[in-house]
Amino acid sequence: MNDNYTRDIPIFGIRPVEELLATRRQDIEHVYFDKDKKSAALFELIRTCRKERLSYNMVPEIKLNSLTGNAKHEGVAAFCSVRPYNSTDDLHKIIAEKPSPLFVIAASIEDPMNLGAIIRSCVCLGADALLLERKNTVPLNATVSRCSAGMIENLCIVKPRNLEGLIGEYIEQGFSVIGAAMENGITPMENDFTRPTILVTGGEHRGIPPYLQKLCTQNVSIPMSKGAHSLNASVAAALLLYESMRQRIPPHSPTSN
Repeated sequence: MNDNYTRDIPIFGIRPVEELLATRRQDIEHVYFDKDKKSAALFELIRTCRKERLSYNMVPEIKLNSLTGNAKHEGVAAFCSVRPYNSTDDLHKIIAEKPSPLFVIAASIEDPMNLGAIIRSCVCLGADALLLERKNTVPLNATVSRCSAGMIENLCIVKPRNLEGLIGEYIEQGFSVIGAAMENGITPMENDFTRPTILVTGGEHRGIPPYLQKLCTQNVSIPMSKGAHSLNASVAAALLLYESMRQRIPPHSPTSN
């Protein structure tokens, strides 16, 4: 359970959360339910969360009281992203408009400062979109926004309902899926980033989850000095994005000077 949610303002109460699920489902980051409170309305909300693969937890009433400032929460509180997520239709538009899109998947990122830094690097270094998991990733909260230096507003960010299925669809369309591995991968310079690419970066503790690793068509490993063990997740993402941009810049572009 991620306490980064406590920095944001929840929507609470059965009817408000029902309305949220009906109108802004794609923007819901996490839902908390009172584990001891039972009602048909709460059961239906839990069922919807399961069906839509929304992240949720069953918690003691004291936790909900803390999250809502002891308001009348009726056993449920939901948190939304600080900005709306884009839809998969926006990804399809990018693919239709660009001959060689670059998408980034930031998997299992738990530190909001790391996610904010990755968003900032995506914008600065030419990524077309950022894809996030429905679970196991820090929400788009105020800390993420601040650490992105406001660039969270300038990037297509999608949280697909079925990330695994979407990647499979893009592989069929000719995308390469490049996993950032600590070792046993080719160097970033050896990889061809000029083709349609999905770059998968792993989290601070778990790395790339197995269900995404099995979809990677190639792994890349950043060379490091002897004795170094690993790089910060956002630093590794920035280095790989820089190499991608370097390969994609036309040889005589002013940016390449």
